[in-house]
Amino acid sequence: MHPTDVDPGVTLAGRYRVAELLAETPGDGGVAQTWRAIDEVLSRSVVVHVLAADDPRAEQLLEASRRAATAADVRFIRVLDALRDDGVAYVVREWVAGRSLGALLADGPLPPQQAGLLVREVAEALARAHDQELAHERLDPDSIVVTDTGSVKIVGLATQAALSGDGGATHSETDAQRIDALGLGRLLYAALTAKWPTGPRSGLNAAPRAADGTLLSPRQCRAGVPRSLDEITERILSEHPRHGSPLTTPREIATALTEVVGVTPIEGVLPPGSIPAGREHGSRVSVPESHSSSYSSYTDEPTQVGAPPVGGRPAHNGTNGNSGAPTVHTSFNGDDQSSHMSAEDEATRTAMRPRGTYPPPRTAPPRPYVTPSRQGPHWWRIAGAVVGLLLLAGAGLLGWQLMTAAFDNPGPNPTTSATGGTSPTSTPTRTAAAGTVVPIASAKDYDPPPDGNGEEHPEEIRQAYDGNPSTMWTTMSYHNDPNLGGIKAGVGLWVDLGKVEDVGSVDVSLRKGGTDIELLAAPESAASAPTGIDGWQRVASTSADTKVSLKPKEPVRARYLLLWLTKLPPDGGDYRGGISEIVVRR
Repeated sequence: MHPTDVDPGVTLAGRYRVAELLAETPGDGGVAQTWRAIDEVLSRSVVVHVLAADDPRAEQLLEASRRAATAADVRFIRVLDALRDDGVAYVVREWVAGRSLGALLADGPLPPQQAGLLVREVAEALARAHDQELAHERLDPDSIVVTDTGSVKIVGLATQAALSGDGGATHSETDAQRIDALGLGRLLYAALTAKWPTGPRSGLNAAPRAADGTLLSPRQCRAGVPRSLDEITERILSEHPRHGSPLTTPREIATALTEVVGVTPIEGVLPPGSIPAGREHGSRVSVPESHSSSYSSYTDEPTQVGAPPVGGRPAHNGTNGNSGAPTVHTSFNGDDQSSHMSAEDEATRTAMRPRGTYPPPRTAPPRPYVTPSRQGPHWWRIAGAVVGLLLLAGAGLLGWQLMTAAFDNPGPNPTTSATGGTSPTSTPTRTAAAGTVVPIASAKDYDPPPDGNGEEHPEEIRQAYDGNPSTMWTTMSYHNDPNLGGIKAGVGLWVDLGKVEDVGSVDVSLRKGGTDIELLAAPESAASAPTGIDGWQRVASTSADTKVSLKPKEPVRARYLLLWLTKLPPDGGDYRGGISEIVVRR
């Protein structure tokens, strides 16, 4: 029986009744098919991979399946059976309810915290697999399934590489660790950006690159990506990272991510109910040509590989779906409210954690409440003395203010009348002296369209005017060209003075010399900061050292001011600007 002869209703091995074709994976020896089937012995859905017994991949797939079945970590989708029957080789694995990471990212990138937690889960599971001398070697967004309860399941341990035709390749353990580490780095990049670093894959578009072909970092693709996750991605994907040592094994990646995002229960990487509605992992898919390629283990060049296996939804019976084991309730935020994990799974997860990696949470001891009677026998006398001193201080301050006003106001201001005499008028309103500091009410990063993505490190903005020169707001890093990589005219931040003010100068402390900076003002009548650069008026500019005073040539009255950086100083092999302090003066 050839796989193409398998039709719905056919029963394999007298047990697995074929129900629905899910995918087809071409290869040199023919087409491997993935079916949803019914295990008629246990009355449950399963997934069956079927290929001709004489297909060159058959022996590799059967051997890989036998090895994958020994995986101890519950995050790997289990292999249930692997055998030959009537000229067909097939592998049976469990059916899981959920959506692939590729399907989830079709709706956009994950929140950074969830992206880090998801990849940390995968890294931790792979670290344990490598302890058993097992490797995946073909990680992509369709290799990861997020279940309906928010937990992570990994498809195709060892078997996905076998279906690609590489199952017989000989890799040292070091090479296998590095291959899986690169796969984890690409998954993290995809989860943060909804782009795939090595080209279109699993329905995702290719990640953008600089003019020299260098891959842009997640922070350059998407605003709001934390620097810590951006640096971990670089340490995985780059052989010579600028921030820390390379991360070359799944365990190193799991440890690094744990330090940044912490840990979460196996059930609860994504909060239950947060998975968008749509095609489930396991429904029928048509496989485009782009689906038949994957990344090379050592380069960014695609190599031929078939579509990854897919799964589906079991009947929910109040257990973990695989046994009658009791469930314990956990959740994404630690509350006892939703997701489910078997007691056996929880014990397995606890046993696999490296010692010292996950310290118990620390809680501060409760502070005792002290009643007034324990404050001492004379507490009321002390309070009375304090009140008396405050009243005296207030009276003194009031007297000083009255005396100052008397000296500052010498009396009526004589003005010449129409008859040539003088007549008294009221004292004119006094204006603030030139050079007086104008407080900044608020500020916001500015990276306008069409070239910008709307954000430029918004989490650091307060540091540009907090009075502390050791903190600063920085731009993203740009490659190849100090003029923001040649991809945009400028970036910056605008400040809100709270009301229209006379602006005499703006003093700026910069991260580094060699920054071209301009001062722009919104019209005096503007009710809000302009969204487009054309709505601002340029009033001063300079090629700055580390400190500069931007002084308009003409008087300026404005509420909103924009500091616009058009050229950035070097930062290692890239270019990056920054502002540590802004002082606006009248």
